[in-house]
Amino acid sequence: MTNSEIYNTILRNAHNGVTRKQLAGLLSCKSTAQRRNLDAVLAQMLDERVIYSDCVTDRYYAAQGDGVGTAVFSAHPRGFGFLTREDPPDLFVHAAKTHGAFNGDTVLFRRIDNTADEAEILCVISRGTKYLVGTLDAHAFKHFVVPDDRHFACDVYIPANKTLGARHGQKVAVKINSFPADNRRCPEGEITEVLGYPYQKDVDMLCVARSYLLTQRFPDECVKRAESLPRSIRADDLIGRRDLRNCKIFTIDGADAKDLDDAVSVTDNGDGTFCLGVHIADVSHYVRPDDAIDRQAFERGTSVYFPQTVYPMLPTQLSNGICSLFQGVDRLTVSCVMTIDARGKVCDYDIFPSVINSCHRMTYTDVQAILDGDAALSAEYSDITKQLFAMRRLAEILQNRRDLRGNIEFETKEVSFEYDSNGNVVNIVPYRYTFAHRIIEEFMIVANETVAQFARDCGYPFVYRVHAEPDSDKLSQLYALMQTVGIKVKPSKQVHGSVLGDALDQAKNTPYFYLVNDVMLRTMQKAKYSVENTGHFGLASRCYCHFTSPIRRYPDLVVHRILKTALAGKMTDKAMLAYEQMTADCARQSNVRERAAVEAERKADDVKKCQYARTLLGQTFTAIISGVTERGIFAQLANTVEGFVSADKLGDVNYFADKFCFQSDSARYRLGDEITVSVANADIRQCKIDFDLADNTQNRT
Repeated sequence: MTNSEIYNTILRNAHNGVTRKQLAGLLSCKSTAQRRNLDAVLAQMLDERVIYSDCVTDRYYAAQGDGVGTAVFSAHPRGFGFLTREDPPDLFVHAAKTHGAFNGDTVLFRRIDNTADEAEILCVISRGTKYLVGTLDAHAFKHFVVPDDRHFACDVYIPANKTLGARHGQKVAVKINSFPADNRRCPEGEITEVLGYPYQKDVDMLCVARSYLLTQRFPDECVKRAESLPRSIRADDLIGRRDLRNCKIFTIDGADAKDLDDAVSVTDNGDGTFCLGVHIADVSHYVRPDDAIDRQAFERGTSVYFPQTVYPMLPTQLSNGICSLFQGVDRLTVSCVMTIDARGKVCDYDIFPSVINSCHRMTYTDVQAILDGDAALSAEYSDITKQLFAMRRLAEILQNRRDLRGNIEFETKEVSFEYDSNGNVVNIVPYRYTFAHRIIEEFMIVANETVAQFARDCGYPFVYRVHAEPDSDKLSQLYALMQTVGIKVKPSKQVHGSVLGDALDQAKNTPYFYLVNDVMLRTMQKAKYSVENTGHFGLASRCYCHFTSPIRRYPDLVVHRILKTALAGKMTDKAMLAYEQMTADCARQSNVRERAAVEAERKADDVKKCQYARTLLGQTFTAIISGVTERGIFAQLANTVEGFVSADKLGDVNYFADKFCFQSDSARYRLGDEITVSVANADIRQCKIDFDLADNTQNRT
């Protein structure tokens, strides 16, 4: 019995799959030794992904063959769905051909003959949803949880002894213990946490957090390890470190920041050059590879920031304690000190372990006030005022250098929420971004580039931050939009950042700036972590990494470990091999966790905006058309609240839509057009806001 005999037998039964027992019978495996050999070969073939096993029926399927592949299933509430693949296009799956797959499952599929983009699911390889959040529907002796995620089409059955005392109508977190063989029956699960009634304070944010498996609690082993760490610097900690405690080094952060992981210092050398010091909390001194804290940090990947709440990567004993660069206390750091000339070029640099004592805990607001001439604050911080103005000059030089090489300066619509005493959103205001923010941004970018360049030149295994050029098809659509609104740009499949930067500059003088800005952002590829340095298109950087935030990002922590090993002269062949594995694992996991964090943060903001929109029902506002679909148009208010105007509210029965325009017999609605809307409905469960068209006379054709 050879591997090929086993594989060919599975392949001959490819449509319905074959169980281990059936396989043993087909191959005449009668003795214990033969069955053990069969199990060993099956395990090897599964590891090599030559075959796959259905996690529901335990049937085996061949992973190869015409039109066969793996993908992630995205379910629609009405039963059908789509398969998202690495190689486009996505494939459509009829409800009758989903083979028990639920939203997010990884599946094995086969393309259907004589169709352009249809497929059937052969088996479910792994479940994508094991935990979810929903509302308990309790009647008599039957309990079901109705999922918040409308793509998860089935309710979850909860046995009476698994309800955790939850009551009808409460929001709950659920663990799914078993899935049915098809979508006609409900999965079975148990309630793991009762979150509260929907109207209770903070329950809306808890629902979002738990749906992304976010928690502020850490495992007992992790907490115990964190509590065993020292609360202050010890003499042994200073061995091999450069003492910078007498230098004028300080932090600049938001007023409400608690995890202060970067401090800066600048000296104007008087010869046209500057000495810039970027000093980053040495988290790696306290978090050792594969200890309890490290395992939890790897799993989380990043801190996640919700309105009024943070879900930290590290226990607070570190993030808000021994690792945070508080004013007036000694802290361990890794410093990157650079000599930068008048053109913004790094002429020389030195990277080393250090110890600092921050002389001030500055805020962006106070720094900007000093730069704007506030006499009282200038007097209060007279010991660093001269340094702050040197920082401004250096930041301007660095910004100009990046602009010349093709940096794209997008404008993001960050907002702050204002609350009443009950925690309800009463206002949404744009986040005020000042040049004080720019100073820190420029300093962090040049430090990240310098560290990445050092690692690349030395040939060390490393975690780079990379950003690919825009997809050519999306770029063509962007060019078409810009030409439609009168922005002059020469279309090209190969694009330099300066071309897009120039287009944004042109757009600033038109009503279409935010439209072009937003569409250009959507055109960009997603930045990611990689062990291969392929450059960063958006920053126009040939070599970039994340070094400056090890309290809140796991890749920065790994970068620190590599740097310290190299600087200590301990980068042996054994260490190189270990770091090759560590960086590969880090890049893969951090990309997954970053995507989840971005989705969770966006969802949390959307829930708060939806909550606020409920206070605006019936009110009329001016809005900008921000999206066009065949079902209608999206419009965004000045405070970034976005709602949907369905096609039936736009007047005519006959209409057509493309990516930029929705046009009927008598009216036209283009991306970027100004319209008047009223807030009609706000559904927090679906996170959906509906607008009515208040006046469309300006859109008449």
